[in-house]
Amino acid sequence: MAQIIVQRPEALVVLLLLWLLLVWRAWPRRFKPFGPFAVRLILLALLAGAVAQPEYWPPASLAESETERTVVLVDQSASLGAAGQARLRTEAERLASTLGNPVTLFFGDRPVALPLTQATDATAFFQPEQSNLAEALVLGGELLAGQPGRLVLLSDGAATTGEAAAVAAQLGEQGVAVDVLLDRSLEVPEVRLLQLDAPPVLRQGEPAALEIVIDSPAAAELPLRVSRNGEDGLETVLAEGPVRLEPGLNQFSYDIEAGQPGLYSFWAEIEAGPEDLAVNNRLGAVSRVYPPPEIMIVSENQSAGSQLAGRLQQTGFETRRIGPEQLPDRLPELEPYDGIVLLDVSARSLALEQMLALQTFSRELGRGLVVTGGRNSFSLGNYADTPLAELLPLDLEPPPREERPPVAMLLIVDHSGSMVQNPGPDGATKLAMAKEAAIRAASSLGPEDLLGVLMFDEEYEWIVPFQPVSGGADLLNIEQAIATIPAGGGTRIYQALEVSLPALMARQTGTITRHAVLFTDGRSFDQGKELADYEQLIDTARQAGVTLSTIAIGHDADELLLQQLAEAGRGRYHFAATPEALPELTISESDILQSEAVQAGEFEATQRAPHPMLRGLDVEAWPALGGYIAMTPKPRAEIPLQVGPEDPLLAVWGYGLGRVAAWSADTGQEWAAADWPEAGRFWGQVVGYTLPAPELAAGLQLQIELTPAGVAIFTADSLTAAGLPVDLAPTEAVLTTPEGKKVAVSLRQIGPGRYQQQVQLSTPGPYRLSVSQGELTATTGFALPYPAEYGLSAGAERLREIAAASGGETFGPGQTPGGKPSPAEESRSNEVVRLWPWLLQAALVLWPLEIAWRRWARLRIQ
Repeated sequence: MAQIIVQRPEALVVLLLLWLLLVWRAWPRRFKPFGPFAVRLILLALLAGAVAQPEYWPPASLAESETERTVVLVDQSASLGAAGQARLRTEAERLASTLGNPVTLFFGDRPVALPLTQATDATAFFQPEQSNLAEALVLGGELLAGQPGRLVLLSDGAATTGEAAAVAAQLGEQGVAVDVLLDRSLEVPEVRLLQLDAPPVLRQGEPAALEIVIDSPAAAELPLRVSRNGEDGLETVLAEGPVRLEPGLNQFSYDIEAGQPGLYSFWAEIEAGPEDLAVNNRLGAVSRVYPPPEIMIVSENQSAGSQLAGRLQQTGFETRRIGPEQLPDRLPELEPYDGIVLLDVSARSLALEQMLALQTFSRELGRGLVVTGGRNSFSLGNYADTPLAELLPLDLEPPPREERPPVAMLLIVDHSGSMVQNPGPDGATKLAMAKEAAIRAASSLGPEDLLGVLMFDEEYEWIVPFQPVSGGADLLNIEQAIATIPAGGGTRIYQALEVSLPALMARQTGTITRHAVLFTDGRSFDQGKELADYEQLIDTARQAGVTLSTIAIGHDADELLLQQLAEAGRGRYHFAATPEALPELTISESDILQSEAVQAGEFEATQRAPHPMLRGLDVEAWPALGGYIAMTPKPRAEIPLQVGPEDPLLAVWGYGLGRVAAWSADTGQEWAAADWPEAGRFWGQVVGYTLPAPELAAGLQLQIELTPAGVAIFTADSLTAAGLPVDLAPTEAVLTTPEGKKVAVSLRQIGPGRYQQQVQLSTPGPYRLSVSQGELTATTGFALPYPAEYGLSAGAERLREIAAASGGETFGPGQTPGGKPSPAEESRSNEVVRLWPWLLQAALVLWPLEIAWRRWARLRIQ
């Protein structure tokens, strides 16, 4: 229904008063002359009507005006400070007078609808130490109840929780725009101490580092003080003096060394300007120091084991070095140790029972295990299909390469008479299967690879001198030469190696990987040749980068000698009980060439992700590696360090209750630098990370959870020696605050053997908690950071995102949002008719008529 709406109805009251005045003055003359008197009444009515500003509203426009609403959201969180909070309250009052008394929401950790008369008391209704812009926007949108309207946000843009931009986008989809105040006076430049990190657990004598992060709005030089307090209450100043700050985040590191066992608290403080908030210029942290852990180092190389033991001892570990044969295979003998290091240990040197004991040591006892690389480890140490392979965070197979370096492969084939004796069930002889295996190996090579084939019995002959495997006719000629190998006489292995290995060593141009495979079914008849002679021959080849694998065919082969030759040649040993197994074994050898495990060259280690094992270490300053063993990460593995084409260098994962780490290089024997400044600290942190957290007390363990609202949840789990829960036991605690005040806390049972209590904390800093249950006591510490609200800076960019995502506008202090009319407002303004101009024009027409009539009446009277 159409209506006439009067914008200034008080003008009509004035009209009534003027009419009464006019009647009172005309009454003595009995309203004569009456005509001019009536016109004068009409003229006053027209003028008063024009001043009242009446408007004609059609039905549709009236409905839009009645349903449009405005909700003003006023931030009162602590990051604004008292001055900023007051400024936004003043801005809200100004908007209320210009926007027609909108709904006003004040918010901190949650929004609350309050009248402006209670604005100064708004923080009593929520937690100002948090700001939840998203929830305020959600409630503001709900108050519009699906009707047309707008939200007006008054905030500094700092938010501790919620995704405000996502909520704003949803509001925009619903047709609700959010207009945002941009007030540069709220962006107070402030220096903030953002982070103080100390290792929560340290071992006596272990070196560590305190990490400090300071956010500065501009370049400055400010005093920084770092201190430590022990259980005796004595303070030790670790660093004190001015530090140079650049705009943005500034990181500082201070080396510390764990002292006597006990609980230690750390403080970092900066002295900033008087306009800065004091609460975010101080941070605390807590570390607990435990007695040194016991580490067993298993190493075949006494020198390497002693070197690592010395490094660990310098960082606070107690060590014992043993050989692989001394590794216990019973858990009671391993239980005293916190961790074990396998230092380039071959699986051939360990019995199955020893490997199974290592599995249980980590999986069920929760102890640490570190496995390092070398020529006897991982794939080179026959870890495949052993319990060691299951323990590792890495798969032994190298990752596939799109391209691999060219290789030179040497096949040394025994064609003695015994190779054609005792054929298999299908009539295939050992020699026939060996020739098939050699042909398959040849076909797996590429055009840039070299192949040489030497057949031997008591004599030797190069049936395929070293040549490229270029495919086509060349490959066919190679296969025909191999296929025509005849049966011969006796077996002279040393002579074959003595001739063929130097030939392979000479193939250096354009080749990186050189590998030899020896197949034989018998024993060598080389006169006067001992194992030492073989080892000297193979060692010369190894120094030239040649590896050797051996394949024993049948039970008549000299298995012991062939195992020793493969081990000396840093290759693989295979046993083929039947001739049929030969082709697959040779293919596995050519697979080595397709994705070479040992990567040789010069490689720089790079940090893939931040990790506690690398805390305080400058990886970029480490010396280059000369090689490593390429492996593939398992799905759950963490990879702090990588090398080469993003291959894992350092990997770790959780295995049962324990942790297992793998280092794919050696510790300084061939690939890694023998000594470098950070070596001791690095190995101390790697081994230390795998170790279990020391027990807080026998049968009583504590956990502490801190909520964003500053509530600490204390949980104590009490178990008997047999692992059974202890129920209905009085459990008391004493909480020592950062000021040294002691507060008694009673923990109530919430489950089998579990006791818990919640405490609201108010003072940021280190706390000490001591829990007692009968004769059992446990002590731990924690640090309460200052509320996250004080660590935030004004988020002008976030405010612009909110406005843009919702289709709203930004406006400055003193301005009114919505200055640009919306399409609906423009349409409405075209429909609404303003009547006051017409009334004013009618009054201007009647005014001269009234004057003329009044004068004409006077002339008639005269």
